[in-house]
Amino acid sequence: MPSLDIRTLIFLLALGNLLLFTTLLSSRFVQDGHDGGPSRLWAVSKLLQSAAWTLLWARGSVPGFWSIEVANTLLLGGFGLETLAAWRFSTGRLPRWLLAVVVAAVLVRYPLNQLGDNLPAHRVAVASYLSAGLFVLTGWGLLWQRSGRSRLQVFVGGCTLALAAVVMMRGVLASVPDAGFTLLDGNAIQVATFLALFLLMLTNGFGVVLLSAERSSARLTTLATRDSLTGCSNRRDFLERLRVMVASASRNGYPLTLMAVDLDHFKQVNDTYGHPGGDRVLQQFVRRCEAAVRETDVVGRLGGEEFMVAMNGAGAVEALDVAERLRVAVANRPITLSARQRVTISVSIGLATLRSGEDGAALVARADAALYRAKRNGRNRVDVDGQAPVPTGASWTRPARVR
Repeated sequence: MPSLDIRTLIFLLALGNLLLFTTLLSSRFVQDGHDGGPSRLWAVSKLLQSAAWTLLWARGSVPGFWSIEVANTLLLGGFGLETLAAWRFSTGRLPRWLLAVVVAAVLVRYPLNQLGDNLPAHRVAVASYLSAGLFVLTGWGLLWQRSGRSRLQVFVGGCTLALAAVVMMRGVLASVPDAGFTLLDGNAIQVATFLALFLLMLTNGFGVVLLSAERSSARLTTLATRDSLTGCSNRRDFLERLRVMVASASRNGYPLTLMAVDLDHFKQVNDTYGHPGGDRVLQQFVRRCEAAVRETDVVGRLGGEEFMVAMNGAGAVEALDVAERLRVAVANRPITLSARQRVTISVSIGLATLRSGEDGAALVARADAALYRAKRNGRNRVDVDGQAPVPTGASWTRPARVR
């Protein structure tokens, strides 16, 4: 069976990138912009690469200016857009230094070619080094610029770095004196480079579709489980997580305490500062709450100004310590609404510790009862289910440390 020559591989790269551009452009996530721009950048990069590979394939049939200068500029521009897309996907932004590097890589090619008298081998080396550098940046963006990266993202980033190594080797071989290296030479490194480019085209093309679908799925999960205003768990997610925590605590015999929290006189805040001011207060409260509670605790908004905190492994004494810390953190520091507006709020807190054989609904009811008792007793205080009310600030005792 006849083997593929370099010109055939270049034609396949042109055709494949064009098909990927069409596929990406027609995909719903590109049209609707669900991922904030990376997919559009990837799609445009495929169009530029398709045009570049077409001109390279036509070398000898079109003027050298088009098949050399324009083609290589378009190709580096396409690789650069892939780099920008990878960083935008991973970090949600485009660093200015990265944009400057990509632009420099495209513009510096021509003067670097002139340093080698524009010889074919020198042009191959320059294009290879610049392309490899862009591929390294792309792989870096996918692999190390985002926490919690998925296996798919690791795979795409790893393939990109592998391609960078192959292209870099091509540049090294083309730099050997008297190598006589040209674009259409059919040597092993040339075949390996263009096959690697073809595989990367497929990997990136389908990978961006799958990564965007993965991102959309994560976004839907967030919408289903997080409160859109404050970012903490919404009512449905919190109650489901509480159900699991109650079952685990009952099965394993460790304590679980539920904290019910309500912002005092919150209606007055809304009436005075409007709903935008009230929203700002809720957002700042959740930040303070998450800072005051333990890292393992789950904060949820059940509605309006009503919140709950589920504290796995915390008995009444430890939970009371956390609750008082939260109360003080809220009451002692005003919330800034604007440069000229600050508001001081307080919270009432009720605590209930899980009893043997109790379910989540009963635990919630007891925590709510303790909360309403705290409100009746003057607000800005912590009350514990089953304990007599004590003055705020003296409502808990730190446990003695075991040495």
